[in-house]
Amino acid sequence: MKKNKLILSQIIDSLDIETFIACQSEEEGKRIGLSIMEKLGFRDIDIVFIEFLGSGVRIRIRANIYKPGDTYGWLNLYK
Repeated sequence: MKKNKLILSQIIDSLDIETFIACQSEEEGKRIGLSIMEKLGFRDIDIVFIEFLGSGVRIRIRANIYKPGDTYGWLNLYK
Protein backbone atom coordinates (compact mmCIF):
# COMPACT_ATOMS: atom_id res chain seq x y z
CA MET A 1 0.00 0.00 0.00
CA LYS A 2 2.94 2.37 0.61
CA LYS A 3 3.80 2.23 -3.11
CA ASN A 4 0.18 3.03 -4.00
CA LYS A 5 0.21 6.07 -1.71
CA LEU A 6 3.29 7.39 -3.51
CA ILE A 7 1.60 6.95 -6.87
CA LEU A 8 -1.61 8.61 -5.65
CA SER A 9 0.39 11.53 -4.25
CA GLN A 10 1.09 12.56 -7.86
CA ILE A 11 -2.61 13.10 -8.55
CA ILE A 12 -3.53 16.76 -8.16
CA ASP A 13 -7.13 16.34 -7.06
CA SER A 14 -9.29 13.37 -8.11
CA LEU A 15 -9.27 10.11 -10.04
CA ASP A 16 -12.22 9.25 -12.31
CA ILE A 17 -13.06 5.76 -13.48
CA GLU A 18 -15.65 5.27 -16.22
CA THR A 19 -16.99 1.86 -17.18
CA PHE A 20 -20.08 -0.13 -18.12
CA ILE A 21 -21.45 -2.43 -15.41
CA ALA A 22 -23.87 -5.24 -16.33
CA CYS A 23 -26.79 -5.06 -13.88
CA GLN A 24 -30.59 -5.05 -13.68
CA SER A 25 -31.17 -1.48 -12.44
CA GLU A 26 -29.52 1.89 -11.91
CA GLU A 27 -29.58 1.33 -8.15
CA GLU A 28 -27.79 -2.02 -8.48
CA GLY A 29 -25.19 -0.45 -10.78
CA LYS A 30 -24.64 2.34 -8.27
CA ARG A 31 -24.08 -0.16 -5.44
CA ILE A 32 -21.64 -2.21 -7.54
CA GLY A 33 -19.72 0.90 -8.68
CA LEU A 34 -19.31 2.22 -5.14
CA SER A 35 -18.30 -1.24 -3.93
CA ILE A 36 -15.60 -1.48 -6.60
CA MET A 37 -14.09 1.85 -5.54
CA GLU A 38 -14.20 0.88 -1.85
CA LYS A 39 -12.47 -2.44 -2.61
CA LEU A 40 -9.77 -0.47 -4.47
CA GLY A 41 -9.16 1.36 -1.19
CA PHE A 42 -10.84 4.71 -1.90
CA ARG A 43 -12.90 6.34 0.84
CA ASP A 44 -14.11 9.69 -0.52
CA ILE A 45 -16.18 8.63 -3.53
CA ASP A 46 -18.78 10.40 -5.69
CA ILE A 47 -20.83 9.23 -8.64
CA VAL A 48 -20.34 11.85 -11.33
CA PHE A 49 -22.55 10.25 -14.00
CA ILE A 50 -24.80 7.21 -14.21
CA GLU A 51 -27.21 6.11 -16.93
CA PHE A 52 -29.14 2.85 -17.07
CA LEU A 53 -29.17 1.46 -20.62
CA GLY A 54 -31.27 -1.70 -20.33
CA SER A 55 -28.49 -4.25 -19.86
CA GLY A 56 -26.50 -2.19 -17.36
CA VAL A 57 -25.21 1.25 -16.42
CA ARG A 58 -22.65 3.57 -17.91
CA ILE A 59 -21.05 5.04 -14.79
CA ARG A 60 -18.30 7.53 -13.97
CA ILE A 61 -17.10 7.37 -10.38
CA ARG A 62 -14.73 9.89 -8.79
CA ALA A 63 -12.31 9.15 -5.96
CA ASN A 64 -11.26 12.41 -4.33
CA ILE A 65 -7.59 12.13 -3.47
CA TYR A 66 -7.12 15.75 -2.35
CA LYS A 67 -9.67 18.44 -1.53
CA PRO A 68 -9.03 22.16 -0.99
CA GLY A 69 -7.14 22.70 2.25
CA ASP A 70 -5.67 19.18 2.41
CA THR A 71 -1.95 18.56 2.84
CA TYR A 72 -1.05 17.95 -0.79
CA GLY A 73 1.40 15.10 -1.37
CA TRP A 74 2.37 16.44 -4.78
CA LEU A 75 3.82 19.68 -3.36
CA ASN A 76 6.97 17.93 -2.18
CA LEU A 77 7.51 15.62 -5.16
CA TYR A 78 9.98 17.76 -7.08
CA LYS A 79 11.86 19.63 -4.36
